[in-house]
Amino acid sequence: MERATKLVSIIIPALHRPDLTARCLQSLVQQTIPANDYEVVIVENDARPDSILKDPLPPNVRRILLEQNYGTTASINFGIATSSSKYVLLLNNDVEVQPQFLTTLVNAMEGEKDCAFTTGKLLSATDRKRIDGAGDALLLGGGAYRLGHADPDTAQFEKRRWILGGCGAATLFRRSVLEETQGLDADFFAYLDDIDLALCAHQLGYRGCYIPEAVAYHVGSATLGDPMHPKMIELITRNQLYLITKHYPRDILWSLLPRILLFQLLWFAFVIRHQHLLAYMCGVLTAGMSIGRSLRKRNRVMQQRRIDNRHFLQLLCASEKQLFEWHMSRPQHSRSTLLNAYFRVFKPLFDPTFG
Repeated sequence: MERATKLVSIIIPALHRPDLTARCLQSLVQQTIPANDYEVVIVENDARPDSILKDPLPPNVRRILLEQNYGTTASINFGIATSSSKYVLLLNNDVEVQPQFLTTLVNAMEGEKDCAFTTGKLLSATDRKRIDGAGDALLLGGGAYRLGHADPDTAQFEKRRWILGGCGAATLFRRSVLEETQGLDADFFAYLDDIDLALCAHQLGYRGCYIPEAVAYHVGSATLGDPMHPKMIELITRNQLYLITKHYPRDILWSLLPRILLFQLLWFAFVIRHQHLLAYMCGVLTAGMSIGRSLRKRNRVMQQRRIDNRHFLQLLCASEKQLFEWHMSRPQHSRSTLLNAYFRVFKPLFDPTFG
């Protein structure tokens, strides 16, 4: 029997923590959008009887049980493949959304036909007066950051704006765009997969928008617990290299190589300071071992993209400008030492010229 098409499919990847999933579902029940207009697919990684939400589930909720941990990327792809809708909300199970969240993002998407995704303001679930993220940004040197992260919410991110990426914890995508990108890249497994997906959409000529009226609360690091867990360091290290290899055109790569090398050096120093050398080396080694596959994916991106090098560089410059302005707006004691060092050497390219 063919599944009825909904307005929105909500895909929730989960790895244990049924308590978080239950709270997430409870916030979805309160959405102002009619329950018949959306469906929820919970994708349970490493599903065991004691690690998943107990039955019964709400009427518009179903789940996929996976015998092993396929990571955020592949599990989301499983959920997308079994759903049918105009839009797809990628939602972590450690997120609770305000009642207007879904309606607000959908309405914004309806008004912008070239918009691939919309994302809202994430606040910390443990301190709801503090920002978890107001969109994602990328340095020209390849480092990704969540704008506003850990800052007090003082209405500094109350304007809608175009952004490079949205946190995968709670971002709404146009399904037709996900079909063009063939979903998420399973090689990323977790971390920076949302930036990769956003870049894929931009390469196809689409845009992304930050909508501050859509508010959600994010626990963050709920699966691994420690925000400096060695596995997280390994995956971020590897995926930074994946991201650059996959998306930076050759001419831009050579032009930005000094920035890329500096950021990697600063990231290495950061890792050493936190005593995670082994995790870093594992990430670099894994990236090196899969360079052939990464280059083949890069070739596909370059063949299918609808923007030129100048447009791509301008996209990165606009993103770095947002990141620089946020960084400089923070009190000095709150600023990232890594970003301090990066911007001391390289100023943002606000008005680039690229031959």
